[in-house]
Amino acid sequence: SLALPFDRERSGLNLGEGAGIVILEKESIASRRGRKPDLFLKGYGLAADGYHLTAPHPEGKGLEKALKIALGEADLNTGDVAFVNAHGTATKDNDRVEGVVLKKVFGPKLKFLSTKGFTGHTLGAAGGLEAVFSALALRQGWIPASSGFINQDDEIGISPVQQKTEIKGSHAVSTS
Repeated sequence: SLALPFDRERSGLNLGEGAGIVILEKESIASRRGRKPDLFLKGYGLAADGYHLTAPHPEGKGLEKALKIALGEADLNTGDVAFVNAHGTATKDNDRVEGVVLKKVFGPKLKFLSTKGFTGHTLGAAGGLEAVFSALALRQGWIPASSGFINQDDEIGISPVQQKTEIKGSHAVSTS
């Protein structure tokens, strides 16, 4: 069955398989090697709310805190973010909580998607894959429609992009 991130009819994640790698190095080292970086990591945020091993806090306290830490470390405002590549697991709890937090932090006009609709949930590979997808989207200036999304869930109150969408800017957030 197909994963349906953020869709009202979602019924859980589909496991995927894959690998993604992002090599992090200081800009000065890349420059000495004659390379121009493809991607910059400006900030990141980690937070544990201690609610449950796999379930998010019902109010998304950990995610909200992590987003605020990442934006602060990167010295960015929410308006500086071109789009969010959401965790979007297609589970009832994750998508509801994540959607509510994204709307609260970024506002209702946020451009976002979950690439897990294309790949399934690759577990440990998700962060690497989604970083690569995010970098490519920034470079190409567009994000695809969020695969599997058809029906808005009123409990979430925000919907991912439903068609290929132009983006402008040089900053994205991945919530994996």
